[in-house]
Amino acid sequence: MQIARRIGLALCAVLILAGSASIDHTTAGANYFALSLLAITSFGLTLADDSDMGFVFVILALRQLPWTDTMLMGGAALFIHSVVRKERQSPQVLLRRLASTGAAILLSQAAFHGARLSQLDLAGRFMVASVFCFIGYNFRGLNKLNLWSFPYYPVAAAIAALFPVSVVLVPAVFVTWRSYRIYARRLEQRCAESKRMMDLHMRTIETLAMAIEAKEQPLSGRTRRVQIYSMELGKALQLEKPDLEALRSASLLYDIGEMAVPEHIMRKPGALTAEEFEKVKIHPVVGAEILERVRFPYPVAPLVRTHHERWDGSGYPRGLAGTEIPIGARILAAVDTLDALTSPRQHRPAARLDEAVKIVVEESGKAFDPEVVSLIAKNYKQWEAQFATHHNGDFIDSIFAAQREVQTLLDLTNALNGSIDLDVTFVAIRKALRQLVPFQTMVVWTERPAEDRSQLSLLEPMFLDGEHLAIWSSARIPMGAGISGLAAASGTQQTGLNPNLELAFLGALRTLKPFRHAFAAPLQSGVVRGTLTLYRAVDLPFSPEDARLMSEIAPKLATAIANGLRFRKINEVDLSDPLTGLPNAKALELKMKNLEEPTAVVVCDLDGFKQVNDTYGHLAGNRLLQDLAKGFQSGCRGADFVARTGGDEFVLLLPGRRRHETGARLEQFREMVRATGRLIFGADVVDASFGAAFYCIDPGTPEELLAKADSRMYRRKSQQKAGVVRMGQRSA
Repeated sequence: MQIARRIGLALCAVLILAGSASIDHTTAGANYFALSLLAITSFGLTLADDSDMGFVFVILALRQLPWTDTMLMGGAALFIHSVVRKERQSPQVLLRRLASTGAAILLSQAAFHGARLSQLDLAGRFMVASVFCFIGYNFRGLNKLNLWSFPYYPVAAAIAALFPVSVVLVPAVFVTWRSYRIYARRLEQRCAESKRMMDLHMRTIETLAMAIEAKEQPLSGRTRRVQIYSMELGKALQLEKPDLEALRSASLLYDIGEMAVPEHIMRKPGALTAEEFEKVKIHPVVGAEILERVRFPYPVAPLVRTHHERWDGSGYPRGLAGTEIPIGARILAAVDTLDALTSPRQHRPAARLDEAVKIVVEESGKAFDPEVVSLIAKNYKQWEAQFATHHNGDFIDSIFAAQREVQTLLDLTNALNGSIDLDVTFVAIRKALRQLVPFQTMVVWTERPAEDRSQLSLLEPMFLDGEHLAIWSSARIPMGAGISGLAAASGTQQTGLNPNLELAFLGALRTLKPFRHAFAAPLQSGVVRGTLTLYRAVDLPFSPEDARLMSEIAPKLATAIANGLRFRKINEVDLSDPLTGLPNAKALELKMKNLEEPTAVVVCDLDGFKQVNDTYGHLAGNRLLQDLAKGFQSGCRGADFVARTGGDEFVLLLPGRRRHETGARLEQFREMVRATGRLIFGADVVDASFGAAFYCIDPGTPEELLAKADSRMYRRKSQQKAGVVRMGQRSA
């Protein structure tokens, strides 16, 4: 394509130069030299819009040359300047200049020599021709710069009408060009200065808005998203430029009035009370009052004041409806809701974009303008792609990071202080570290004292998260060995050591080398000693910033683990029978509240236990209970559960047992009780009575089932005393 254009230009050059040489200069007489000099000069004087002063030659040649000679002479001048200039013009630019010059020559010649203008005097014909010359030069479109150049065309026409063509006109053309250039440059400077001020104004607003957002909403990038969606909607709805500029500023500052709402209300993780919502409703009015003081040259404050109005009139602060609401406010209302749904909040995670769009569409005609909603549903994927490619800048990223760290550490502290459950503790730690310090694997190592004092204590994994969990789940690291053992023994952070050294304690797995970097922070609080160790499989060393964050987190975790272990120990004591070690009545109650599948609820009471205590003493009775507890435990399978609820009474929960399956199991337990008595006392001194009810089969609550099983147990006990039930018969 480029070669074809160059060949075409070359042919045009040859034809124009040949034609110019063949002009019958006798037609122009003595003015031929002056016209040639005028053509060379005027086409060489460029204007602000990259055009030239060639229109002077075109107008002055109207009386002296026919259109063919004017075309050839003007084209030759253009080609000469394109060759001699230092800045070589592209073929496209030269072709455009030739086209506009040709159009100007043809239109002005047709107007000047046309029959309809023959009745006008010479000055009038020049004036009309100058207008057509201007139209020809600017047929591709008008703008402010070429409109300002229009007065120079009638000036050239007046000169042509008043003065004959001579060499003297060349300096006059130059003076005209110089005055125009000075005026155009001043105009350019003023336009550029005005644009710089507008850009500075907008950048100031954007920076202020992003800084406020980074402080108030550290987990979102909502300012830029709202601006992109709002501007694209404004263009799609063909808003006028003042309205677009107002929307641009309002999309950045529409929630500035939230500074007047207490922070605890804005960050409340649940539904607001009526009083709290009334307080929130003041923010559009406050925001508008703030922005009215700025005195924007376009209507920003009205958009901010009404962006919480609803299409059906149920919004605030004025209850406007439909088209009473400014179009910019209608746009902001829909986009703000969409962005709020896709941004995380204290009380909920962020929704997926398609889910948020669906919710907004459902509110079309109620909360939002249907036309605005329709455009969002049609174009949101394209606009979201624009938002995804946007980068705020280093200083905004730094503010976001700082606020994100503060919020994450605050949430972590609240979670650790509010829970004594180790499972909750570890979930909170994992969530915080995922946001602050990237890792592939996290292990919480805690010390297990050695049974032999001559040996080193070991670190064993208390919690694992991430990748390579199978490697670490069976690992045991001697205190002082590897990066974790060294951090635990010394009480100082450790990094830079080979993380795969710890794998040497895994036997056959020691040939694996999956990690590149590791960081171990010591955990020391009371009886707790260990480390929080992060492992990275990628070549990304841990930074001093990572070490600072870990130094903030590790002490909180150590304290939480110590509290969790104390709670677990107290809980184990509270839920255990001190004599037998079996779960007690409280543990049974908790267990029965969580029954999900069909389960046999069995109550067992010992027969003859009082005589054992009376005959052999309470110590012998305690030994019998302890051995029976072991017997019940050894007879349990999988999810079976056995508890001692007091005295000589036990309760068994046997999941999945049907009525016809339970009898054989209970006879096995009864024989175990009789055999244990014979083993200890050498005689059949003790027996057992069982009663069963069935969860999901028998009606009633867990407590009612337990009472029903207890009733059946006493009925069996009475039957056994009367000799009705014998060994081998079903006990359920």
